[in-house]
Amino acid sequence: MKNPLRALFIAIVALLLTSLSACDNAADTSKNALLTTGAKIGTGAMQGSLDEFTKAIKLDPKSARAYAGRGALKYAMGDSKGAIADLSKAIELDPKSVTAYSGRGSAKFATGDVAGGTADFINVARLALFSSSDGESGEGGKDSGGDSGKESGKEQESGK
Repeated sequence: MKNPLRALFIAIVALLLTSLSACDNAADTSKNALLTTGAKIGTGAMQGSLDEFTKAIKLDPKSARAYAGRGALKYAMGDSKGAIADLSKAIELDPKSVTAYSGRGSAKFATGDVAGGTADFINVARLALFSSSDGESGEGGKDSGGDSGKESGKEQESGK
């Protein structure tokens, strides 16, 4: 069982390293002027979205999805430390959130916390491999009014 996890982890790290090395934007050249303008428009839209996530959190402070969304947006805007705080709160509220662990892992790598980022991506792999089919964060079983997802997961594990 360790080999598939190791292969998945190596693939994730390779993807991250490839993504980081491909980030070479020269916004001062004329052919990138359109991209720069689009980025300015996008920044305004991102700030508006950030405000909406903040409103959603004020309305429902226990919404893991709102914290995860705001954390992902903060990371996209370059606020890695703010992203880690929001994504950590999302994980506290929903420990099975693959999205929150993945986003926090990326943000930790961005701040230089390689060990923390690695641990989060190991959790992503663990959750992805061993989660039941009731949805990404395990909320499907709760929302459908029963523990059927949990029971089927236990049955699958006992059958292995």
